[in-house]
This record gives sequence, C-alpha cells and structure tokens, in this order.
Amino acid sequence: METIGFRSRHVTEQFTRRIDGKMVSKLPAQLGIWRLGSTIHTNTDFCVTLAQPVDAVGSPRWDYAIKIGFGDEGRGGIARSIAATNIVRHPNLVPVLDGDLSGELPFLVMPNLDGKTMKWHLASGPRKPLPVALWLIRQLCQALDAMHSEGWTHGDVKPENMIVGNNGHVTLVDLAFAHHGTMLQSAPFRGTPDYAAPELLTNPSSGCWASDIFAAGKMLWQWLSRVDTSNEAILSPVTALVEQMVDDTPHRRPTAAALTAMLLRLEIDTLGEHIVPSPIRRAA
Repeated sequence: METIGFRSRHVTEQFTRRIDGKMVSKLPAQLGIWRLGSTIHTNTDFCVTLAQPVDAVGSPRWDYAIKIGFGDEGRGGIARSIAATNIVRHPNLVPVLDGDLSGELPFLVMPNLDGKTMKWHLASGPRKPLPVALWLIRQLCQALDAMHSEGWTHGDVKPENMIVGNNGHVTLVDLAFAHHGTMLQSAPFRGTPDYAAPELLTNPSSGCWASDIFAAGKMLWQWLSRVDTSNEAILSPVTALVEQMVDDTPHRRPTAAALTAMLLRLEIDTLGEHIVPSPIRRAA
C-alpha cells in the first residue's frame, strides 16, 4: 500500500536543509496536505519536523509530526512503518495518520506526542517507585505483544524510541526497522548495538520477537538502578525476570504476552512497600 488517506500532491516553497553535514535539496515547506514546521530530529536517512494541516493558516498549534525519508534506506523505513501500522494498532504504539511513498520524498504523519523519552527518565529523571518502573515496561510489552501477535518485530526497541507522557502513558515509536516474519539471509544489521540481542550481532537475519524481548529486558535492568528501593526481597523476583528476558537462547525468553501478565503481577506484589495507611485523625 503506497498511500494512506487522501491528499493533494501540491508542493511549494522549496528550500534546503543541512542533514548531518550534507545539504539536502528540495525539502519542501509543504508535503501533501501538511505544512512543515521546525525540525525535531535529523540524520542521514530521515528528518522529523512539526507539521500542521495547510488550511490551519495562522494557527499556533503544531499537533502533528512528519517523518521524511531520504535515499533507499529512508524510503524503506517509511514503507516498513506504514506497512506495520496499517496492520497493528494499539494505544501504546504510535499510529501513522497519513503517508505517501509515491513521491520523491516519502513521508508519514503521526501525532506530535507530549512527554519525554525513556532515555531522559533513565538518565536525568527522578527515581521512581519500583511498581511505576514495572508499569512503564509493561506498557512497552503490551505494544510488543500487539506487534508480535500480527507477526511483526519492532527491530529497534530502546529508550530513545519510547515516549513517556506526563501521565505516565508509554508510546513505542519509530518502526523504521520493523519487519514481518523472517528476514532474508542477506539482511543487513539494523538496530542499536547497545540493545541488540546476541544472535543479531552474529546473524542479523535471525531477528524475531525474542530480539525485542531482549532489548526490553536490558531496559528493565537499567530501571533497577533507578528505583527508590534496595529491598532484596522485592527486587529479587524482578531480577529473575530480567535474567529470563536476556537469556542468550532466544526461545527461552518469555513472550510479550507472558511478560505483560508477569509484570502486572509484580506491580501488584510490590505496591505494598509504597502504600502505607494514612495516619488516624483523632477528634478534638
């Protein structure tokens, strides 16, 4: 499927932008029915900017983000994102609202999500109660379960690709490396080495649902150094779960569905350390 939704092909006001030291020409001020705003992120393959409908003239609102692909790798990433989100929909997975693969600059449109990345929370955010950390990872597993149930693998699960809203809602983003089913033996490595499962480092074509679980396990392990408890009795079951998630043998890792249930159970079990009775008020 090459297009999503209905749009005009009108493109105006051509200009250039510098992407990782290279001048990229013909990046328009408008793509389809979307006006491009300020840049959120750029690299050699993609540029993400704020966006608004072209008929929102004078509006201060930029409620959308548009992701533009450059070259074969960028076009492939946009295509994979559109294909995956056309099949998989879940509250914890970023939706693609519009997109086009037919033009010179393939693009997709998604909501402009409020919040900070999981990377920020792990590096700079305040320490959190253990049940909250478990809840954040459980939401990731819910998104992965939705993908895996439809035969899709995310392929780049990492803290930078998780947006945590002000209310704690987690959204898994960036499906540029997603794939359906098994990959060709000639498939190149795509992903982030720090969160890549060991099988991917020796055979990139072996990526599957279990590779996503390994990355989620690494993030849960990171959270254990950012929670506000040192109670070994509380931490021990979580540590045991992490060990299962990062097992060197892929088929020994629990599925995302099983993890969702186990993390919920651990959330409930660990709440007791953070819920204490309110002081009894005595009548005057």
